[in-house]
Parts: sequence; structure tokens; C-alpha cells
Amino acid sequence: MIDETFAPPEIVSSALQLPTADGEILHVQRFSATTEASGPPVVLLHGLAEDGRVFYPAHGHGLASCLATAGYSVYVPDLRGHGQSTPAMAPGLVITQQALVSQDMPALFALLAESHSGQAWVGMGHGAGGLWLASALIRHPQWLTSCAGLVHFATRRASASNSWRKRLVIAWLWQGVLTRVSRVKGYMPAVALGAGTNNESCQLQREVLDWMQGASAWRDLTDGFDYANALQNVNWPPGLYLAGKADRVMGAATDVKAFARELGRHDAQVVVLEQGSGCSRNYGHNDLLTHAQAAMDHFPLVQEWLRQQYNKVQGVRALHRPDNREEDRPCTTS
Repeated sequence: MIDETFAPPEIVSSALQLPTADGEILHVQRFSATTEASGPPVVLLHGLAEDGRVFYPAHGHGLASCLATAGYSVYVPDLRGHGQSTPAMAPGLVITQQALVSQDMPALFALLAESHSGQAWVGMGHGAGGLWLASALIRHPQWLTSCAGLVHFATRRASASNSWRKRLVIAWLWQGVLTRVSRVKGYMPAVALGAGTNNESCQLQREVLDWMQGASAWRDLTDGFDYANALQNVNWPPGLYLAGKADRVMGAATDVKAFARELGRHDAQVVVLEQGSGCSRNYGHNDLLTHAQAAMDHFPLVQEWLRQQYNKVQGVRALHRPDNREEDRPCTTS
């Protein structure tokens, strides 16, 4: 189905319905410069209390369109219970991180493999979307053999800060107000409360907060799978980590850098998006993707990084990396 609603006229946007192994249906919006969508594949994963629209905002200059214009085949899913996926969010709907990691993500990886046989792919995630992406690759490392790189926008696992902003946003709003309201409603009414663009499962909210607070380390709350232990054997592709200077809580630069370190030794580049260092403004948690200026400020940096990674694996069916190395580049400062 061709859909031009979310893309500039020169971009082809089509909607796919992707079934998961446990019977859910994921809505996937695909963007490309041609109807064949034969360019190198990139998958963009949204985070908590949002859907895929964070990558294709109404102004038409979102990351999905920018990458498609550059020749990539871009896949933007709505994870289960989000956006146009079914079943839709409703009172009592239970979504776990395990379901996202072990059902939704593998279905998306298989879609890329089927649609782009022999091509390497790149995964990008925003907030918790990057965390779920990394978790899926730790739990299902066979998909890493064809992964050329990972890009994380404001992604962290645990938050080490004890600032008043964190106490206000996390302790008072998310753990306090939102949790109490969620118990009454049967879901987290993030849209009505201005806490997101998609209402959220109570269970998924609790699990993300649990990981963020470090209460259970990096361990699955459903079956106890130990991600922290399993990642010791993971050979990560290069990673690009972006954090907004104005994001003090949900994806603070210190927490983003800590997440890059937690993943272990790999080619990691951390960039802080701040005014005076290549950006026109100090970006926050969401506007680093949704602000129209992002297409001129840092999306070119992402495109250049992406070009470099694909150039490394051009013509190679599966990646065979040497021993990992770490480039612990400092954050950008003014």
C-alpha cells in the first residue's frame, strides 16, 4: 500500500503488516526513494510511550525521510500495543520487555533478511528503543552477523543521577503520579497527561523503570535472563551514541555514555548535541529527532557515519569482524 502522508513527494512510503511468532501484528512504515526499496536497510525503533511517528513527524523532515532521500530502505515499526499495531493499547493489555525483545525484534530482523538478502543492516533506536534493540541482539546474537552498526538516540539503561530533575520527573511523575493513575485506568494515559504520544502498558512502564533504577541490574523480569552476563560474549559492531545537551533526565549525556561503556569494548562514538558545537540549539530528549532543524544540524552526521559503516561491508554477505577495539572518544563540548 502506497502512502505519501508522512513523506516528501520524492519519497515513497508504504505500510506493511508484519506478524510475530506469537500472533501479534506489527505495523511497519517503509520509506525509500523508489518503490523497489532496494537500498541498504535501516530499522528505526521507537521507545516508551511513543510510536514510530517520532521518526517521521508531520513537518516531513524526520530521520526516516532524510535517510530514504540518501538512498536507504528505511523500516519504522510500531511495536506491539503502539501506534497502528494490533492489538491496540487498551486497559489491562500486558506488554513485557521480553515480548519486545524475543518476539517483535526477531520478526523485524527476519523481515530485513528476507527483503534484503545478503545485505548488511543498521539498527537505530530512540530512548528505550535502543535498549530493547541491544537486548534483542544480546539474547539473539545470530542477528549480529549481518549488522553493520547501531545508532542510539538518547538511550540509557540505568540512571546514576540523583538530581532534583530526576527526582521530579522519575520519582514524582513516573513512579508516583503516572503509576497511581495507571493502576486506576489499567494503562498509562501518557497522551492525556502530556507524558508521551502513545499510551503505555502498566507492565512495560514498570519494567523500564526497574531497569533504569538498577533495581534488578540488567536481567529479564519475566524469565531471569541475565543480559549483563550474556553480553560478555557479544562482538558488537560500531556504535554511534547521541545525547541532547538539554536532556537532563531521560537520556542525559552521562547516562548515555555509561550505557556505551556497559555494552563493553567496541568502536563507540558519543556525541552531545549542543549549541555552538555543530548544532543550532541544545537538543532535548525528543526534539533531537522531531525538530525540523535536526535535518540540518546532526542528521548529516548520522548519514556520514552510516555511509562509512556500509562502505566497510559493501559486497560482503556477512560481517566477519576482528577483535573488538574501543575508541572512547569524549563527548563534544563547547
